[in-house]
Amino acid sequence: MPEILELKNIDNRYFDDKKPIIVIGFFDGVHLGHREIIETCVNRARKIKGSSIVLTFNQPPINVIKNKMYKKLIIPFREKIKIIGDLGVDYIVTADFSPDFLKMKPEKFCRYILIKKLHITEILVGKGFRFGFNAEGDVRFLKRFFRPLNVIVDSVPLLKIRGEIASSTNIRKYYSRGDIKKIRNLLGRDPQVEGTVIKGAGRGRKLGFPTANINISRIFITPKDGVYLGKVKIVSIEDKLFPAVINIGDNPTFKDAKRWVETFIINFEKDLYGKKIKIIFLERLRDEIWFKDEDKLIKQMKIDLQYAYKYFNINRC
Repeated sequence: MPEILELKNIDNRYFDDKKPIIVIGFFDGVHLGHREIIETCVNRARKIKGSSIVLTFNQPPINVIKNKMYKKLIIPFREKIKIIGDLGVDYIVTADFSPDFLKMKPEKFCRYILIKKLHITEILVGKGFRFGFNAEGDVRFLKRFFRPLNVIVDSVPLLKIRGEIASSTNIRKYYSRGDIKKIRNLLGRDPQVEGTVIKGAGRGRKLGFPTANINISRIFITPKDGVYLGKVKIVSIEDKLFPAVINIGDNPTFKDAKRWVETFIINFEKDLYGKKIKIIFLERLRDEIWFKDEDKLIKQMKIDLQYAYKYFNINRC
């Protein structure tokens, strides 16, 4: 497991004899492109018997620039740290991306953080990497700055999967379309959301389809409104994954004012109120539809359930 350090708490002598190789980024989603550059860093550090460092931030720079939740996150910060840690990194250094940090000039960042504090011997960055005040720093700047210091700067080509760049921007595009397959291709795993189950209007139970409801956080991105097949994990209680039919939206049939993620867990009757659940999306079934009455809605829900039985190979009782 990696050692996790806060940048502000690191003593200037801590990395002095560790021959660190560093990769820097926000790494939202830790998609396949991120994984490739992080694993390259890990492998190169091992080859020279040095240390691999991932320097990452607590929020996207654009959210600090705009002073609002301009860009929703793909995964929570703690999940990001866990995934990065599983890649074999020696150290994860976290930094608070504050307005003061945002104003730091590229030269100051290189001199006082990368050299004086982290003592790097090599830095890996993706093509198009920019940093510092007004994004004035780039790969050319890094090479010019570090050449006299004998620090290697290596620009790693962006990973392409089936002709498409693996990027957080492209992944967000497919979230907005509800394209689970394309998200999975670039992310390298099934998309998911998590939250605490709260009481809804109770309509699902009355209709014969009781659901576990979570609020859609304004912080995290979710797939396009509609009906999906997926699996549910009850966090911190069970490792088992339960098959489910999931609805994202505002229930146009009942004109709800709030968007929900409503999950009908198949063949499951336990009370989940107050429990944290993780919802894993596997396939999109259809758009959210307005129905003229409850009977038509129930009929469609039964059709969705029959599809789920077939998808999960569940015996129909």
